[in-house]
Amino acid sequence: MAMNLFDRALKVLAFHYAEAFLRLTFPDATVQLVGTESNVELALPERRVDFIHRVRFNGREFVFHLEFQLEHRADLPRRLFIYSALLTEKYDLPVVTLVLYLERRVSETPTEYAVEFAGMVTNRFTYRVVRLWDYEEQIRSGQLRELAPLLVLLEQPPDATTLARERELILQESDARKRGDLLATAIAVASRFFERDFVLQFFREEVEQMRHASIIDEWIEEGVERGRQEGLQQGLQQGLQQGLQQGLQQGLQQGLQQGRRQEVESLLTRILAQRFGRLPSRLSERLQPLTLEQLEDLATYASIAPDWEAVEQMLGQFRQS
Repeated sequence: MAMNLFDRALKVLAFHYAEAFLRLTFPDATVQLVGTESNVELALPERRVDFIHRVRFNGREFVFHLEFQLEHRADLPRRLFIYSALLTEKYDLPVVTLVLYLERRVSETPTEYAVEFAGMVTNRFTYRVVRLWDYEEQIRSGQLRELAPLLVLLEQPPDATTLARERELILQESDARKRGDLLATAIAVASRFFERDFVLQFFREEVEQMRHASIIDEWIEEGVERGRQEGLQQGLQQGLQQGLQQGLQQGLQQGLQQGRRQEVESLLTRILAQRFGRLPSRLSERLQPLTLEQLEDLATYASIAPDWEAVEQMLGQFRQS
């Protein structure tokens, strides 16, 4: 089953900061992280658990199953019961399950799956629940700064001040790779509430630090594919509006050309960000007068240009021609 960008962003947090989630689950115990296992598949159609860590407590090893939930679903307790049984069988270890609820919820959060028969409970499976909003102040104060990209989920509604505090906390991360992933995660999560262009502009000074973030490449690939599809759709619509006499083929050709143009623009944006760590202001507007051939030439030149000024000079020449 395809995984969206938001899900991938959460998994970045789970991968890099397992200790933070362990502290939330066992605040009074010293738990040692032994290892992490990603993309664990279970013997169910299209079922994949969120994240699995192996931990040790008092000399005994456990499987720590972390599950993220934006909102409660009625079938969740039963699914967790099944997951726990399958994980127990897969690893031959005791399983500890944590459900982390991300968005505020007024009603109680269930903590068990129970089977009732003849007026009595015959089977009961319990699991631990953490409500992110209970830790808002600890995240904001920096005690749990690893979870800073999730602050926008707790504000109602979030604003630029929220993003500024997230950025401040994230930049305190000393590990460059983790810092880049945190910044990319912040952008992915914030894009649920803000226009993506606004979010990218807000974090424009941190673009260089995100060069090696695992989310970015997948994001760009999604953007290229979306641009291609939007271009095809736009071309079809234009073809129909111009009348039957011009034919559907003209619309298709325009769509393909538009899709290619957006693909080249996405490639150019990636090259500029990776090589020079910044994007020119109002880039889309400045590229609009350029032909597809000029865009392709500019992208090629940007990959070998000696400096940013050389790229600016070539862009200016194209705009004047």
